[in-house]
Amino acid sequence: MKRVLSMLLALAALALPPAAAQSLAVPQAVALPPLAAEAVVLTVAGPAGERRYSLAELEALGTFGVHTSTFWPVDDGHYVGPTLAAVLADAGLGEAAAVRVVAMDGFSQILPRSDWERWPVLLATRRDDQPMRRRDKGPLRIIYPRDMDAALQDTRYRLRWVWLVTRIEAAAP
Repeated sequence: MKRVLSMLLALAALALPPAAAQSLAVPQAVALPPLAAEAVVLTVAGPAGERRYSLAELEALGTFGVHTSTFWPVDDGHYVGPTLAAVLADAGLGEAAAVRVVAMDGFSQILPRSDWERWPVLLATRRDDQPMRRRDKGPLRIIYPRDMDAALQDTRYRLRWVWLVTRIEAAAP
C-alpha cells in the first residue's frame, strides 16, 4: 500500500508543472525521533479482534507530514502521522467498505473507503512536530490533505476531520 501511495503521489507531481506540484500540499514521508513506548491511545476493531496501538506503534507504521489548511483556521498547520490506509491495513481493515472513527466524547463519523483510497488521509500523531495533547485535539486526529485537492474544500468533509480519536471499527457505508 505504501508503495502504491508513493507511486501515485509521484505520478501526480509529474503531471503538473514544477511550480504547481510544489504548491500542492501533498503528504511527504518524514523521519522523526521515535516516541517513547506508552499507553494505548487507539483501539481498532477488525475481523480478527481488537488491535491496540500506542503512539510509538502507530508511528512505526510510517510517518507522513503535510502542511494543510483546515475548516478551522486556528488549526492550520503541519501534521504528521501514519496514513489511515496503513493503520487499517495493519489492523486487518484495509479492505473495509467504510470505517467508523470514534472520538473520546462519543462523536463519530463514517469514512468511506474511497476517501483513504483517493487521498492520503492521515491519522495525525503530531502537529508542528510535537505530540498533540487533548487540549490540542489529540493525541490522534484525522487530517485530510485539504489543499491537495479542491474537492476537499467541500463542507461535506468537515465532519470527517475527527479529533480526540480513540477507536476505529468497520462500518457500513
